[in-house]
Amino acid sequence: MRYIKRLLYIPQGLVEGLVDFIKERARDIDYRRRYPLCIIDKGSSFTPDTLIGNGSHILDRVIVNNCKIGHYTYINRNSLIQNAVVGNYCSIAHDVNIGLGKHPLHLPSSSPIFYLRENTLGINVIDDDLDFNEYEDIQIGHDVWIGARAVIMDGVSIATGAVVAAGAVVTKNVPPYAIVGGVPAKIIKYRFDNEKIERLLKSEWWLLNPQDAYKLMEVI
Repeated sequence: MRYIKRLLYIPQGLVEGLVDFIKERARDIDYRRRYPLCIIDKGSSFTPDTLIGNGSHILDRVIVNNCKIGHYTYINRNSLIQNAVVGNYCSIAHDVNIGLGKHPLHLPSSSPIFYLRENTLGINVIDDDLDFNEYEDIQIGHDVWIGARAVIMDGVSIATGAVVAAGAVVTKNVPPYAIVGGVPAKIIKYRFDNEKIERLLKSEWWLLNPQDAYKLMEVI
């Protein structure tokens, strides 16, 4: 009885904080169990259907929904990745947004009130959802580098070896080994000449482990 009385005097905010801490710890333990061959920092979250390859590193406060992440890829802090397939050896910087969803532009209003029966505003004016695909899959190849605060729009494909400059907004497909930047992103240049690009693509070195990949790259 004495201990129960003491508990009653604990501030509610402290109790809520303790509960949140326990939930977060349980979630972190679950992720380490689900992805034993990866490095998963605290505070990140993943939907149950998300797959992460061996040797990858997901840093703190990253949100990954409905994705397949390849081997030896890292995603830096505060990034959001949704509905994407990300290849091997990719480097995704902090505060990157991939797959934000779309709003219909062909309707009189772009508000979700008018195309989603259940929406974030909780206002129902339609009987059924309209036939509109809010999210489209995104394809990101291997060895892609995406700079800080870049945005990759839905339905875009970024090919192997490409580089997306910091702050870029990618609205169109990016070819292999292209460097793109700007809003909207445009091709600045290519990393290599056509001959070397063909050799790199043909080698498929990104399917190897780091040691064997390094040996192969030395002779490409």
